[in-house]
Amino acid sequence: MKSKQFLAVSIMMLSLQTVHAQGHIKRAFNALTTDTYTKVESTHKLNKDPETGTKTGQLDVYEFTIPAAHHNLVEDIKQAFDQDKEKAYSMSSVSTANKRSYNYTSLAVGGEDNGYPIGEIKNSRYIYALFLDPEDKSKTHRYAYAMEWCEEGKEIGKEIVGKLIVTYATTQEHRRSIRQPRAIRVNGKEITIDGNSISFGSGFPFDGSSVFDSDSLFFNHQKSSESWLSEFNTYKNHFLKKPDGNSATYYATSIYKLCKNAGMLEPEEKKIVAQELAKLKHAAKDELIQNVFQMSIKKLGE
Repeated sequence: MKSKQFLAVSIMMLSLQTVHAQGHIKRAFNALTTDTYTKVESTHKLNKDPETGTKTGQLDVYEFTIPAAHHNLVEDIKQAFDQDKEKAYSMSSVSTANKRSYNYTSLAVGGEDNGYPIGEIKNSRYIYALFLDPEDKSKTHRYAYAMEWCEEGKEIGKEIVGKLIVTYATTQEHRRSIRQPRAIRVNGKEITIDGNSISFGSGFPFDGSSVFDSDSLFFNHQKSSESWLSEFNTYKNHFLKKPDGNSATYYATSIYKLCKNAGMLEPEEKKIVAQELAKLKHAAKDELIQNVFQMSIKKLGE
């Protein structure tokens, strides 16, 4: 009960800050997370400027499970997004159900190299909306609100699993304005990278104007060893939290991607990471994930 009360207070405090822009969404989030039938676990991060104390980044994640019979709680949130859409400057909804592959996007989190992924739950649907921070007179910061959920059916005994996500960061337009686009060539073909998207020139199997976009930053300068290790530790801790959860594959493959690009690590650092990977492999419940961690160890040694 105390945890439910804490969630209610934390969401209500955020509602007071943003009630003019997305009040319906926040109230619907609060109704789901505090409902008697909801099982919920939360994660919170907050970044501030050390000199001014001004908030620069925020991440709030509420992982929930509810009986499918109470799907009205999800429907209310979908309706809340519709009610607040006129005040949002960007909104998107996606269904990955019945598709063979995942359909990821990422929401930027201020002060983090990588954004928070949504679309990682197999056969899920998600919706998100972006709102300018009403307290920021420069109009360079925004709140993102998202819900991802997977509903197999409304029969008795079935459950709906999902996440409610809130992030705070600068707007994508602002991030683009301070990052210089650059062009690279792959097999003689030119690709333009601006820090948030990739544009393909002629000769690729896409229309020349095709752009793969995200609210987050996917393309960064090469990481330092400290940054690499910090990111690895974040993925490791998330995986160990639920080694048999819906997100386990995402965190395992993210670690594998890191290990394929670990050239900045010193031999001793690689040795330590390999030891941690062995622990992750032992904790993994799925054979595929175990193999991913084994491949990660192999990549470190190449």
